[in-house]
Amino acid sequence: MKTLVLAVIALAATACASTQPVGVVHTNPNVDTEHQIGATNRQASEQANRPMTKDECDQLGTYITDVCHETHTRQARIDGWCSDMVARTAAGNFSDDCVKHLTYMDSVCYRSTDNAPGMMMCDRTAEQ
Repeated sequence: MKTLVLAVIALAATACASTQPVGVVHTNPNVDTEHQIGATNRQASEQANRPMTKDECDQLGTYITDVCHETHTRQARIDGWCSDMVARTAAGNFSDDCVKHLTYMDSVCYRSTDNAPGMMMCDRTAEQ
């Protein structure tokens, strides 16, 4: 019995003596590579009022279009808004206007919902 206890203790000590995991190497220039500590590494900051890029606007337009295609409603107000957004996105007008007027925070508002009425509220807020 004494041998079994010693064997378990020795096995446990061996298992606990493993090496430290290798840190993740980031390619993001916003990450402080000097102070990397596992999964709690500092995240890149986003400025809420920064203008959106053309690529981000294209992605947002696609997201809104996808949500509108998923929305099945008989309310003319919602259908009209979705029709306008889909047409503007297809023509490239949404991205052009988005770059000029929308901020990162506006994009977060749109992406925080998966329904057209919620996005319509974001659209009203973004215009102010």
